[in-house]
Amino acid sequence: MSIKEQVKALWKLCFEDTEEFVDLYFRMRYTDRINHVIEEGGKVIAALQTIPYPMTYGGELLPVSYISGACTHPDYRNQGSMRKLLQQVHRRMFDEGICFSTLIPAEEWLKAYYARSGYAVCFRYGVEKKVINRSMQPVDNGKSLWNVCEADPASSSFAEVYKFFNERMLSRSCCIQHTLDDFKVVLADLHLSGGGCWAVRDADRWVGMVCCVPHSHSLEVKEILLDSGVSSDEVLALLAMQYGKETIEIVKPSSSSLLDLGMARVIHVETCLRRYAQIHPDEVHCIYVENDEAIPENKGYYLLEGGTCRRLSEIPQICTVYTIAELTSFLLKNESPYMSLMLN
Repeated sequence: MSIKEQVKALWKLCFEDTEEFVDLYFRMRYTDRINHVIEEGGKVIAALQTIPYPMTYGGELLPVSYISGACTHPDYRNQGSMRKLLQQVHRRMFDEGICFSTLIPAEEWLKAYYARSGYAVCFRYGVEKKVINRSMQPVDNGKSLWNVCEADPASSSFAEVYKFFNERMLSRSCCIQHTLDDFKVVLADLHLSGGGCWAVRDADRWVGMVCCVPHSHSLEVKEILLDSGVSSDEVLALLAMQYGKETIEIVKPSSSSLLDLGMARVIHVETCLRRYAQIHPDEVHCIYVENDEAIPENKGYYLLEGGTCRRLSEIPQICTVYTIAELTSFLLKNESPYMSLMLN
């Protein structure tokens, strides 16, 4: 049995995903290049994939790696296999110039587990609920200034649809981005769940996009990007009618109360501190980063001043001590990091 076949079998054993989703993942997302395993006696006992994503951070795109499908065979758990695999992966990320590693814990208890490897909860989201009523009339494509149609990767206009999506996502200051190929995977996943991605167009340009998935009693809007002047109530009412739902739950970057979603871990400390200093040129920080088991190069003293970051060869009199997890929180706490449309 090949490594891919073993990893796929391990995935099915550890997760409760549908056969259709597993087939989609291993057909469209998995590659041997991004796969990492621990073997014992020629058998894969632990595995994960590191999916590359760009992330906006202070007006620049940083290379980020998203950990997907992290799992250990039940017979080999509590023996340190996954912790060892994470250390190996973090080392490789550093060597490849990755700035941050990200993941979405499958269960609540895993937050504490990943924290021991330097991860901190940084990605959060809000939820807005709407109930469709008679005052929210659906769009009439024969009379409206815009048309709403499902995005189709096979259509001649798909490149334009993706361009609209990409430009709006890039406008977010700290956000995981999706390449064209990844966007196609996202659409395939939405379709598999019975949902879709709907594009909004006026006479001569694209002005909006909504990605949604129906559930038993509601329609979940996983992403909504609309230009000013486009009525969200009208577009959402149309989609509610399309899926036969009256309640809509909109996932969004911010709200009065935020829910935890993803975790992050700084991989390349000096690069990230340098970028932070450029974003916050008026701030002065003297930082000591404690030992990083996977990446010893990260340990040391750093001075952030005047928009620059430099390592200190001598021990300063006053400095703030950070673990890797604490430093990750420091770097991202004021940036409101956001991720959406992940295959979680």
